[in-house]
Amino acid sequence: EALVDRPQLKYVLTPHEGPGAAMAAGYIKASGEPAVVMQAGVVGMMNAMGQIFNAWKEQTPLVVYSYRTDQSRRAGRDGFEEVANQEQIVQPITKYSWLARRADMIPETVRRAFKAAWTPPYGPTYISWHSDFNHEKVKTEIIPQDQFDPRMRVRPNPDEIARAAKLLVEARMPLMVVGDEIYKAKAAAKAVKLAEMLGMPVTQVRQLYANFPETHPLWVGNLAGSSLNSLTYPKSADVIINVGNKFQHNGPAPIVPRGPKFIDMRIDHWSMGNVMLTEVPLVADVGYGLDDMIAAVEQLITPSIRQKAAERAEDVKKFSTMAKTLRAQIINSPDWEQAPIIADRLTWEVARFADPDAIIVHEAGSVALHSFDFNPLGGRELFFYYGA
Repeated sequence: EALVDRPQLKYVLTPHEGPGAAMAAGYIKASGEPAVVMQAGVVGMMNAMGQIFNAWKEQTPLVVYSYRTDQSRRAGRDGFEEVANQEQIVQPITKYSWLARRADMIPETVRRAFKAAWTPPYGPTYISWHSDFNHEKVKTEIIPQDQFDPRMRVRPNPDEIARAAKLLVEARMPLMVVGDEIYKAKAAAKAVKLAEMLGMPVTQVRQLYANFPETHPLWVGNLAGSSLNSLTYPKSADVIINVGNKFQHNGPAPIVPRGPKFIDMRIDHWSMGNVMLTEVPLVADVGYGLDDMIAAVEQLITPSIRQKAAERAEDVKKFSTMAKTLRAQIINSPDWEQAPIIADRLTWEVARFADPDAIIVHEAGSVALHSFDFNPLGGRELFFYYGA
């Protein structure tokens, strides 16, 4: 009935639970708007688990619902499609999983699922109830979402911001690592401003989105290895600031090596300090954190520091220009005209004809993408497979 009476609710029928969950997660990533995917019983939930796992790793706020096939008055008899503790199956890969034990608990359970999913750091949630509850009639209060949104738009500790700004301004070679919290906070322009103020090179460790304009002269490319030591440039950063990158550690050595001073700014506080030594932890919404960092750096910059930043920016630009020239040499590969077409040629050709604001979904593993020049500030965007 709600689908008839409330045209703002958009219903999409999908052929299978797996693609349905992927479509819902993709909608959230592309639009930034809430979505719920509804599955058929425990079997439907199991079919969607791969996408729930991806949402967990990517920190996508996907709300998943599937009913319990067993009715409330016959539960526990090992009936058709019945499994004990259905909601606990996905517990390790969800922020919140719950079974509503009465029909009148359904509205509160749904509210809590959306609240948990959309409270940073984001993540999927799962809710369920016995199938016979869907036929019951209950009265409930409709509560606007903003009345149960905790509004975790957190500013960083000002004392820690001052310490971090001093480290960045005094650094011989600062390096910025960008991450998906920048994309989610729509803060790419602020990251660009901070990098430009300090003439600071920028890289990205494996993430879902492209979080910095890849045509910018301060962009030195994505990290190809498992440690910042594998960067071609810069080779000797003495201060590293992470802005919004969760860091997926896939090797025995930490991504940020021992030695450089490490500033870690992100809202995902749980994973901060678990692997890497942190000189300055900055738990914050990265949009607000970048605002405060820019203001603090502006207060410390002197003419001599500004000159040093300009000289450093020129050095970074020389490297980025050289790297772009070298990447363009891919067309001289001896396999360029090979049939079947090689992956490098395929991505290069797609980049020639893709729309300037296209979203490229990359699930081709280690295949390199050539000439796309992703840009979260109005250009082509990237959705990379981060989970599996």
